[in-house]
Amino acid sequence: MPKIIFLSDTHLGFDYPLRPKKEKRRRGVDFFNNFDKVLEYAREERADLVIHGGDLFFRTLVPNAIIDMVYERIFNFAETGIPIVIVPGNHESSRLPVSLFMQHPNIYYYSQPLVFQFSFKGVDFDIAGFPCVRKDVKGKFPEIVEQIQPSLRAESIKILCMHQSIEGSKCGPSDYTFRGGKDVIPISALPSNYDLFLSGHIHRSQMLYSACQTPIIYPGSIERTAFAEKDEDKGFYEINIDENQEISYRFIKLETRPMIDVTLQKDLYTATTLKAEILEQIEHLPKDSLLRFKMKNPAHISFLKVKFLDEIIPASMNYQIAGLRTEKKTQ
Repeated sequence: MPKIIFLSDTHLGFDYPLRPKKEKRRRGVDFFNNFDKVLEYAREERADLVIHGGDLFFRTLVPNAIIDMVYERIFNFAETGIPIVIVPGNHESSRLPVSLFMQHPNIYYYSQPLVFQFSFKGVDFDIAGFPCVRKDVKGKFPEIVEQIQPSLRAESIKILCMHQSIEGSKCGPSDYTFRGGKDVIPISALPSNYDLFLSGHIHRSQMLYSACQTPIIYPGSIERTAFAEKDEDKGFYEINIDENQEISYRFIKLETRPMIDVTLQKDLYTATTLKAEILEQIEHLPKDSLLRFKMKNPAHISFLKVKFLDEIIPASMNYQIAGLRTEKKTQ
């Protein structure tokens, strides 16, 4: 029974300073650890294929040391004999950084709309895809589908991979729903001759269905990248195809560090009373918590200085302060 592992939005390199100015726990290791866990799971389960739905890196311009750390992992995984297909996301500006690591014959990535063809356990697969379209995907998508169509085989399992917002997908604590616009693919535009649609870009794991009831899978990100995701489970999908070419899928949860709001309710604080309340509130929290401090009285937010917090917050935790401009991350 062919098995495919689908993950996305790994954002590798996020909060991973190569020369940290102080000895505090950084979040970058969390992202690499979960990425490693997915690849290890694929190895242990003897998956036939791994598909990455985009945003492999955390931004477009990535230090060479980070690129090498990521690509060495992918190269070593490809050496096991399992092919991996990667969709360049918007964080890569729709193009992966160039590297000799990526010339391995088991590493595939989309530089344009095309189809990678595989055969696993007697079943043919057409893994179609295209790099993230960052402007007017609604207008360009029909042409992309038409460009791919001649490469599809009649009897294959057809999967379309992308890194886009699709109508009906949701994100954020308020369940924002993508309804329309130039950067959203309408459900009605999804072609009827595919067996499965796989997409990255939306960080919440979810499933949708096309007009023909073809499943659309968003695995979500492998780690929480912002407090808007603090209540979301993170993980990846395992996709299995049985002897009748029926497709089944299940979400596999990854361990993530808890994100917790610490709200300071008093109208007036001194340095002593503020320190006492913070210590009381965090005393019984998990030691690896990600904290967000909120002040009921915004006039006192200046009390939450980095030096002050660094002296009382355990090094095993990370924190940020709500209410600063752009909700500045202080760790």
